[in-house]
Amino acid sequence: MKPITSLKLSLALFSVSFFWGTTYLAIRIAIKSVPAIYIVGLRHFMAGMVLLAYLFISKKMVMPTWSRTKHNIISAFLMLVLGNGLTTYGEHTVPSGLTALLTTLSPLLVMLLNLSTGKEKPSYQIVWGVVLGLIGMILIFFNSLSQLVNPEYRIGIACILVAILCWSIGTVYSKSGSKNSVNIFVDLCTQMLFAGGGLLLLGFAIKVPFDVYNWETTHILAIFYLTFFGSIAGYISYLYALSKLPSTSVSVFTYFNVVVALYLGWLILDEQVTLRLIFATAFILLGVLIANYKKKTPTPAVQDVIIEK
Repeated sequence: MKPITSLKLSLALFSVSFFWGTTYLAIRIAIKSVPAIYIVGLRHFMAGMVLLAYLFISKKMVMPTWSRTKHNIISAFLMLVLGNGLTTYGEHTVPSGLTALLTTLSPLLVMLLNLSTGKEKPSYQIVWGVVLGLIGMILIFFNSLSQLVNPEYRIGIACILVAILCWSIGTVYSKSGSKNSVNIFVDLCTQMLFAGGGLLLLGFAIKVPFDVYNWETTHILAIFYLTFFGSIAGYISYLYALSKLPSTSVSVFTYFNVVVALYLGWLILDEQVTLRLIFATAFILLGVLIANYKKKTPTPAVQDVIIEK
């Protein structure tokens, strides 16, 4: 792998791990006064408009083929509309900690989908990485496991589980067409405008109140944060990483999202960091390292070539 490509991939994986970890807090802030459908719709639509402006200003705008457009629309519907949308809606009733725990099922689902469809053949390393990450998550949320049977969270948990399934299917589907991408920014712009515009129109159609004047400034700023760091930086990094690595390997990095969210709580909100959390972080880190470890292939020795006359 070339050094520049390696650096880009490292930055992309850092963005997926870190920025998406901060979106849990941003969603919890925004949802206090902004309806879920508008949080998701606005963040993606604004992200799409920003990318569209960038493409025209930089003169990199190319018209995608219908086949590519269809692929982007299906990916957007699975991952952004259903994945992000149902997760955000579920956070109306489900605590963010339990939401984070449930979303860690995604790497496992991606691995199982790859096995069942034969699109990828996860190695023993990836399997162990997924398992160690799940153990880390169980350690973190051990006290929250009883909440899974709380009847008050039943609808929210169902929404989040459907969201995770859709996101996982979308990840595998998006990976299958990553080699046919002409411009990743065009792909992202198409997906964002479709998902964001569609959700906004749906919100208006079913008459969800759009009372901007009743939205608090902090909650609006949270939507802008989700736009630039969740939708643009995070999602484009996810798509780029999918184009370079197996989908299960990329999804394993999302384990870091929860760790980032918890340590931000310690840093900003003075929440307690326990010994169990430290052990859990070690399991997650080990799982990610094992899933993505590659042995260095030895450079073959140069041998003398004897040319017979």
